Amino acid sequence: MRELDLDTHALALCEQQVLCTALLVVAMPAVLQRVDGRGAGYFMTRFFGLYGDSAKAVTSLFHRTAPSISTPALVLAMVTALVFTTSVASVQQRAFELIWTLPRVIGVRSYFRQLTWAVLLGLFCVVMLALGRFARELAEDVGRPLMLAVMVLQGVVTFLFYWWSQRWLLGGRVTWRALLPGALCVGVLTTVLFRLTRVIMPGQISWQVHAYGLIGAVFVLSVWLIILSGVIFAGVLIGALITERRADADQVETSPLTVEGLTSSADDSISLRT
Repeated sequence: MRELDLDTHALALCEQQVLCTALLVVAMPAVLQRVDGRGAGYFMTRFFGLYGDSAKAVTSLFHRTAPSISTPALVLAMVTALVFTTSVASVQQRAFELIWTLPRVIGVRSYFRQLTWAVLLGLFCVVMLALGRFARELAEDVGRPLMLAVMVLQGVVTFLFYWWSQRWLLGGRVTWRALLPGALCVGVLTTVLFRLTRVIMPGQISWQVHAYGLIGAVFVLSVWLIILSGVIFAGVLIGALITERRADADQVETSPLTVEGLTSSADDSISLRT
């Protein structure tokens, strides 16, 4: 991780998520609020399993106080947030290229992939927030077993999203089979993180809000994004190392280590030295 400087890339990803993804997460529920009357604060409290003072703080933080904002203005804000979210895709693409020792790709096609990824990220966020809300309602109505099943489902959705994300952002230069271990690692690690989040986050937000006011909730959410960014890159790196070890075990060429059958074509063969 130090050799690839992934800690710096994780911080860069966190910064872009704070500046871009957070705005997208706020903009999309703001549009949906016109339908069901519930904004981003409601969905986030459900996703993080917040209650009491922590739920009130996050709801206040994301509460929209200007009902006069028109629906076209909200849609325009959401589209703008999607465009700027391409920077999140760009940071991830660069980190994935470093992990797989692939040359950097910059251009119109690359930007199109990043923009498409941003749109799918918006849908992914909606699904994850909806599942978080559903898990909270299950916990209140039927108990924890089904709530845990929903959290596992969140992990499966994350696994599928990041399996596709690696393939898409890398431009198909690495095969689905080679990307599978990394996607599995990201799915498992995020499932654990989401579970711990629901246990730890309410108390942390309440304590920070009591000490620093609403800005304390921002501190906690920012730290959570840093951890999430590290989990994503760590999962992909572990997956790449697993693929490399499998290639070594199969006595594949190692000077440089080229894995035939992992790339989409002979011209796209990749070095797996990480």
